[in-house]
Amino acid sequence: MATRRRVKKAVRRKVARKAVRRKVARKAVRRKVARKRVRRKVARKAVRRKVARKAVRRKVARKAVRRKVVRKAVRRKAVKRAMVRRAVKKAILKKVLESEMQPM
Repeated sequence: MATRRRVKKAVRRKVARKAVRRKVARKAVRRKVARKRVRRKVARKAVRRKVARKAVRRKVARKAVRRKVVRKAVRRKAVKRAMVRRAVKKAILKKVLESEMQPM
């Protein structure tokens, strides 16, 4: 009778050990999956950061182009204004000279 009881105990112990092993394995798998999830999350964050940086760079470039265009336009306008000023001065001088040339 004792041997049978001992066998039963041994079997129960074996089953318990197997259960523990399975539990540990499950825990390991869960940990692995969690690590993978974290890695994916970090990678996604990195990609988002990269995209944001690219967007900022594009924005800055656009602003620079706009500034350049505005500067060019301002310069063009200044040149035009100077030309007009010169023409007006010339015209006034011409008028003055003409009026002086005529006898009173």
